[in-house]
Amino acid sequence: MHRSPRRVLPTLLLSALLAACGQSPPPHPDDESVLPPGSPYANGAAYPWSDRLEAPVADPYAAGRDYPWSSPTAASTLDTQAVRSGVNELGDLPWTSATNFWGPVARNRSNGEQDVNDGRILTIGGKTYAKGLGVHADSSINYALNAQCSTFTASVGVDDEVGTRGRVTFQVVGDGRVLYTSPELTGVDAARAVTVAVTGVRELTLKVLKGANTYYDHADWAEARVMCQAPTPTGTVYVSDLAYTSATSNWGPVEIDASNGEQKQGDGRPLTIGQNVYARGLGVHANSTVTYDLGGACQAFTAVVGIDDETQGRGSAAFAVYGDGKLLYGSGRVPAVSPGTQEPPVIARADVTGVHALKLVVTDGGDGKTFDHADWADARLYCNPGRTAGTPDASFGLQGHATVGGVDSVVEPDSAVVLLGADFSVTRLSATGTLAGTGTVSVPGGTARALARQSNGTLVAVGEASGAVVAVRYLPNLQPDPSFGTGGVVVRQYGDTVNSVPAKSLATDVAVQSDGKVVLVGTLSRAYQPYPDDNQSTLDHLIARLNPDGTPDTGFGASGTIALATSAVSSTTCGELEDVMSAVAIQADGKIVATGNSDCTGGYIPLILRVGSTGQLDPSFSGDGLAYASVVSGGYGDFIRAVVIQPDGRIVIGGATERFQTAAFVERLTQAGAPDGGRTFQIADEFYEQGSIFSLAAQADGKIVFGARSPNSQNLGRLNADLTLDTAFGSQSSGYVTVTEAITSVNVDPLGRIVGSGPSGTVRVLP
Repeated sequence: MHRSPRRVLPTLLLSALLAACGQSPPPHPDDESVLPPGSPYANGAAYPWSDRLEAPVADPYAAGRDYPWSSPTAASTLDTQAVRSGVNELGDLPWTSATNFWGPVARNRSNGEQDVNDGRILTIGGKTYAKGLGVHADSSINYALNAQCSTFTASVGVDDEVGTRGRVTFQVVGDGRVLYTSPELTGVDAARAVTVAVTGVRELTLKVLKGANTYYDHADWAEARVMCQAPTPTGTVYVSDLAYTSATSNWGPVEIDASNGEQKQGDGRPLTIGQNVYARGLGVHANSTVTYDLGGACQAFTAVVGIDDETQGRGSAAFAVYGDGKLLYGSGRVPAVSPGTQEPPVIARADVTGVHALKLVVTDGGDGKTFDHADWADARLYCNPGRTAGTPDASFGLQGHATVGGVDSVVEPDSAVVLLGADFSVTRLSATGTLAGTGTVSVPGGTARALARQSNGTLVAVGEASGAVVAVRYLPNLQPDPSFGTGGVVVRQYGDTVNSVPAKSLATDVAVQSDGKVVLVGTLSRAYQPYPDDNQSTLDHLIARLNPDGTPDTGFGASGTIALATSAVSSTTCGELEDVMSAVAIQADGKIVATGNSDCTGGYIPLILRVGSTGQLDPSFSGDGLAYASVVSGGYGDFIRAVVIQPDGRIVIGGATERFQTAAFVERLTQAGAPDGGRTFQIADEFYEQGSIFSLAAQADGKIVFGARSPNSQNLGRLNADLTLDTAFGSQSSGYVTVTEAITSVNVDPLGRIVGSGPSGTVRVLP
């Protein structure tokens, strides 16, 4: 029995239908080297086409160019439609570049002729497809996946519009490596299913290669799709290591760990802002939005933002961070840095606790999108799902601990920690707890006690040497600042020599005003007369202020100095007292709050005072500028070791109380100096052991963090806004955790993490 050849009827029908068309197959298709009369391929005709492959020019914007781009959409917990979540039709997505031998690549249509949109419904072996790409060999299409997707699928073959003609090979390429090659397919072959793993692939390339020639090589990538997923992050991660759920950029794709560059993928340069180079981050072009699914598991986002130096000082942009639709950070307009200029970074920080949808948005700076190459440099997320407040932060040092310590410490805007050694040396630990720099200065016989940081990055340390006050200022690179004192060092004797008793003064704490003036507190020797004509030496409270160059500020107190004797302002019956200021803080309005103690037989007299800009006692504080702590009724007086000013302006002091300082205490005062609550609690293991708070820091939510220690334990703790112990802090519901470091300084870093330090080391715990 005669068997009809496969596809004879469709072929005859197509031959009749396409007889008048330029690319109709000849009556005898077996020999592709024989072209029928009027064939469009005659005489070597071709209509090569390309998209987004223009060579760079000096000002592509003036040339009218535009290369908007959007990514696939990844499946995530943000997607409320589970059906086909993360399935992306490539026929609907923008490519980063494309070439085609005969007219443009067709979206969701066959190649057709050389014009745009002249194709037909995609059809292979009689089966039609609503979505896909119609091309003509040789063809190449590039898509930016940026490691967002896991699987590529398609049905490939020669479109029925050319009958049995055509001879092509399909290739799937990932980051330059061939992942799939089909056998050679012709017009008589049915569609071939393709499934390729593309996990980790940043650039996906779909190629169609011609056979012996390019005649009638109309090839279809039918139902070409990528399946993409965006898992939620854990730990401390670079944003550039994460799959976004979606992204848009106005000039080519989002670049990973590189600047925006031009319109193609992978043409960026190292991320550089103000001559500072960053190995990690995102390069985009305004206007841009990149969305991530955090799953509510993260607590903080940070990045350095700015216009990349590749624009040569042109462009501006505004950066914004949104969490679940709420603005968490806005930079305002950030202009490009002038060429050859090194400027401090603009740091974006956002509290993303509980956030599911994180959006990084860049808009133009109000002057159009020209040269708005924007960088999210060093962008990181800090994610610890199910974390317990007070747990050591594993992203810092060795499981939250670093073996570098100091007598005092400060945290910097990038979460680095600078520690002050007792010998006036300084050491910087990076945000991850690694050694990032050191500095030394010669102070013979010196003992450092306190450290403060100015907004411009310089650091001021104070202490004493040979019975005189010492102040040292360091540049941001931790080297002595030659514009301060002599070689960065000021040595000044504030005390008086009394009879044969040498003059004495020392500084115990320091703060820096917004104008760069340095306020230090401590003690100084003064004469007093217990009996007529009997001069004795005693110690009085010291508050002094230095100009930014280290000279005394003569507009403050008496030639830059306030000396205050508690016995002169108190009704104490103790007689002459030994007075020492212990801590200082500067209010938002510039007024200075200082605390101290006076040694009285059987106990201490604690003092809190506030002075104005010229050093005068502030009568709006407790009536005369002076207040006295007394948490324990009938007790022996509180010994104040720390003070902090809350965001609402209330003043919190901490230290020890009870006889022999066996109980830790905190007390709060209103802005007017009135009592506003207080608490005592046991830190030591035994009731008879000393236990004291040594440092305080305020969180933005009104909670207070403290560092405390006793003979047998060292603790970090947290108080609620009402000064009760925060039982959610630590795993034992006690409100504090035991650490190995003898805490003398506690800080809250820009991400809310708690940093405690002492002479033996540094610890960072989760908030």
